[in-house]
Formats: sequence, C-alpha cells, structure tokens
Amino acid sequence: MKKLVFYSFFILLIYSFVSCKNEPQESTITSNSQDSTIQEQTTPNILQLEGQPISLVVTTQKAIVRAAPSIEAAEIARFSKGDSLLFTNRISEFNTAMKLEGVAYNEPWLRIILSDNKMGWIYGACINFDATQQVQLKEKVLDQRAVALFGASLAQQIAVYQKEVKTARTLPAFRTLYSRAQLLKDSLEKQMNVYLKTAHTFPDFFWLNELMDGLLVHYIESQNKYYLFKDLRVWQMISTQTDALEDDQFVEVLLASYPSDSIAFYFYGWQLPVDSTTMCSLLGSNIHIDVLDKIGVALDSNGYFNAEIKTIKQALIDDIAVAEHYWMPLEQIQQELNAILQKKYTFLSSGDRIALKTRRQLLQKHVENNIAVNLFEGQ
Repeated sequence: MKKLVFYSFFILLIYSFVSCKNEPQESTITSNSQDSTIQEQTTPNILQLEGQPISLVVTTQKAIVRAAPSIEAAEIARFSKGDSLLFTNRISEFNTAMKLEGVAYNEPWLRIILSDNKMGWIYGACINFDATQQVQLKEKVLDQRAVALFGASLAQQIAVYQKEVKTARTLPAFRTLYSRAQLLKDSLEKQMNVYLKTAHTFPDFFWLNELMDGLLVHYIESQNKYYLFKDLRVWQMISTQTDALEDDQFVEVLLASYPSDSIAFYFYGWQLPVDSTTMCSLLGSNIHIDVLDKIGVALDSNGYFNAEIKTIKQALIDDIAVAEHYWMPLEQIQQELNAILQKKYTFLSSGDRIALKTRRQLLQKHVENNIAVNLFEGQ
C-alpha cells in the first residue's frame, strides 16, 4: 500500500513538471538590423478576417515571405514589385515597426498562400490591394499606414473626406467637400514629396487611391514629383447626388478645361507641353471657346464656385494673350479668337477684351513679334 501511494505521488510530480514545461512562455525579441527595428511577441495572436480571399500586389522593390509573422522567421520565398499574391484572411494582431526603403512603417503581417500550397507571412507595408474587396484589411493596414506616415490629424481628414464623398447631398455639402479635397491635395502632396526626397529608393504612395474617391495619386517622372489630381468623372457623379444645378454646371467647366481624360492635371487641357521648357497654346482647337461657354452658364449669383471659375477664366485668357508658342495653324487660331471676341461674354473685363484684341493684332505679324505658330507641322 505504501509503495502504491509512493508511485502515485511520483507520477503526479512528473505530470506537474511536464505541464509546466509545455506552458507557453511570453517573451520579447528585439532585433536591430540596418534597415529595421522590431519589437514583437514570439507567440503572436492571429486574427481571422471575414470575406473571401483577395489578391495582394507587391509595391516594394522586393518582398520577403517568412515562415512566421516575424522578421526573425526563416525566409521561404521572395517576390518583386508588381507580383500578385493571394491573401488567406489571416493577419497578425500585433504590428512590427520596420524601415523599408528608407521609410518607417508600423504594420501587421499578412498570411498568404504560395504556389506550392505552403503558407507564408508578408509584411503589410510591402503590399497594396483593392480596399473595396476587404474593408477589415483596409482598416488594419491602409488606414493605419496613413496614420504612421502622415500623422493622426491628416489621416483623420482623409477619413472625414471619404465619408463626405458618400454623404454629400446638398450644394453646401458639395462646396465643403470640394474645399476639403483641395486642402488634402496640398497637404498630401507636400508630405509625399518630402518622403520622395529623403527615401533611399522610390516610395510608393499609390495605395492612397484606395482611401480617397475623386483624388488620384500621380507621379511625374520628368519632375520627380508626386501629385494628387481630381478625377472629374467622380466629381460629376457626386454632383448628381444633389438637387442643385450650380455644382453640375461647375463640374462641366472643369470637364471642359480637361477634355482629354477628365483628370485635373497640373496644366489645363488648352495647353500642350512640347518639352520641359516649352508650353504650347491649343488656341484654334475650340477648347477655349467651349470652356468660356461653360463659364457663362456656371457663373451664378450665389457665388458658390465663382472664385474657382474666375481663376480658370483668367488662366485661359492669359494663355491666349501671352503665349509664345501655338500648336495650331494661324488660320485656325485667328478663327477661334475672332469667334471669342464676337461672343461678347459679359463676364470678360475690359482688360480681358483689350488683351484679346491686342493679341489678334500681334498674330497678324507673328514672325516679327516672335510668336511661333503651327508647331504641329514643325513650323
């Protein structure tokens, strides 16, 4: 009997020892590599997102897939910019602070499936995706990326803007939204170009397109500069959500000012850059007179968009009056200019009319006045 009690006590002692050995231990690993700083748990919690698996697109020059959601985990695959991966709706509940290509991020890890059906983990900052297909992932990755890179205040402005895009139903709401878009454009362009100057390689900001309808990220290689341009088709759609006509008429002015692709570029649609230093006027192609006709309809007593419309009007008059290079033949240039003067637009000032008439006279002796015409034919 004593032996049985002794053996029972001995077995219980061994079981207790083994149980203690198998209990997960919480620990922290800190790694300081040349381009990353990490502080995370080695036994992380994994969050399962709802919805169908979606495609991810690699946006960094290279992306390493690891066996676990940790910079210390073994590398099992490597991908290049533009490669497509399949997300399996698993994401780490913790973030990892890491520098990629000279930009500091703080993002989670995403589980993907490889071609050999193996599972792997990729760092969030290496990818972009269609945010409309996976709202939870947008909140966990893209929204938090905006906070990390642009600050909480600007990220909040992005969120407010996008909410107002969906809810603008009145003319004052459209007016407020348009003003907010301009403020976002100015602020984000400034921040993006700061990163562009300081990053080790080209930083990708096209993921911002997933956070903002009506604003499109563009990179102009010849200027080495990021821009945010208004997508005027989206603004046309937003204007139809209100019962007012003023916002519809204003958008028509914008569409006429950027007729080629309905994107509010950094130069107007009546201009054509020939090279980095030469901008041609397209007077003679009837873009100018079309815009002026739309302006005549859009200017209203309420004045909701009069400031923007008058800015467009002045830029158009200046293009006609002071351009040194014209793309179209002289005959077509003169035909459109004469048609504009015959219209007698009431919104043109006496100074505008004097400038247009003076230009008509100068064009009659364009060679003597160093005005180049018909650059389309190379003359």
